[in-house]
Amino acid sequence: MREAGDHLGRRWSIILAGGDGVRMRPVVTRWLGRTIPNHYCRYLRTRSLFQHTLDRMLCVTSPARTLVVVGRGHQDAWAQIGRLNPGMVLVQPRNAGTAAGVFLPLTYIRARDPEATVVITSANQFVYPEDRFLGEILYAVRAVEKLPAKVVGLAARADGPDSEYDWIKADHELIRLGLRSIRAVHTFLHRPEPQLARLAYASGALWQTGIMAAQVETWWNQGRSILPEMMKLFERLSEAINTPKEPQVLREIYERMPVRSLSRDLLAAAPGATAVMEMQGIWWSDWSHPERIMRTLMRLGRDADSVMPHLRTAVAALPPAQTLDIAMAHRSMDDW
Repeated sequence: MREAGDHLGRRWSIILAGGDGVRMRPVVTRWLGRTIPNHYCRYLRTRSLFQHTLDRMLCVTSPARTLVVVGRGHQDAWAQIGRLNPGMVLVQPRNAGTAAGVFLPLTYIRARDPEATVVITSANQFVYPEDRFLGEILYAVRAVEKLPAKVVGLAARADGPDSEYDWIKADHELIRLGLRSIRAVHTFLHRPEPQLARLAYASGALWQTGIMAAQVETWWNQGRSILPEMMKLFERLSEAINTPKEPQVLREIYERMPVRSLSRDLLAAAPGATAVMEMQGIWWSDWSHPERIMRTLMRLGRDADSVMPHLRTAVAALPPAQTLDIAMAHRSMDDW
């Protein structure tokens, strides 16, 4: 893969850490006695989800080509970054949804390396084992080299009909890389109703992880086609980068920035522009829901952790339709 030297087309990564963890806020506040975004919490030993994510991505791209997006008031981000020194930490003037969270750093990458390949991940995900996961990301990068007009997303095998995940129904095979099949996307479902999620699960559909790779210009062209109002604002920012007007323009465009979801408003609107690869041998979970965290900690034998009573209280308070099936929570690591 193109990595050495100063020529264009290098590999970059974006870590999305701009969310405020609203769903987990009651649990975190009761547990820690203060309110901080979920991904800065240290559920697993001494490192937060954010730190785990940053460490992983610094194995994929160099620090200079790693961009982190945080929210206003995320003081914990600066303390947890420490000496890891990513190339750029971008503070969103306000949270305008995941689409803006992605295209803000893409604007800066495109200004520096218009032929870049970009890997995007969020900061609130549990992944095990991490070394195998890094290999899956590199498969996605290789797939982008073969399918430059596609966004290549990593998907996880579903273990239940979770209606708060995004779902992908894969179609025919586009290419094969060793034992990995890169497939077209037949259907993209953004947080379907419970009945539809059950049908998706029964049909063998996959969980969309939000971990994606694509060329920067592929992202840009899709944004222009589907979200033109938003992209006009980011193109205005492009013209101001490295000029005295840059801070002012950034503030001004976010005053007008429409709130858009990357999954619902971009990916689901054009499923044919995406390809999907199912990860192999990876235990993956998005930790934006108290029950998912509880299930993972139970499987890790961490039932006595101080956060567990607060997670159980939160799960018990959920309406039945919103709870997840935890019957599989006691499976051993050998099952993965």
